[in-house]
Amino acid sequence: MKTLEAAIKDIEEWFVDGVGNITIFKAPRAQHVDCVYEETIKLFELDRDARSLVEAVFEFFDAERMEFYRNGSGDPDRLKIVRRG
Repeated sequence: MKTLEAAIKDIEEWFVDGVGNITIFKAPRAQHVDCVYEETIKLFELDRDARSLVEAVFEFFDAERMEFYRNGSGDPDRLKIVRRG
């Protein structure tokens, strides 16, 4: 969680150097905010090993689209898969 001042600094840095979406949210009565960054990366931008790994995961699950999630401790936790019927 970040102070408002820290979040504003992050927004300024993202505005200059960032790409994609940034979402700032605050719970009711909270004194801090959290920032979530979202970026789309094209496969051709990845190195060959990373690209091969992503392609293999898509093929393994026969997926049209996938989302990966971590748990509260930061460990890989869930995988949402969208497939055609």
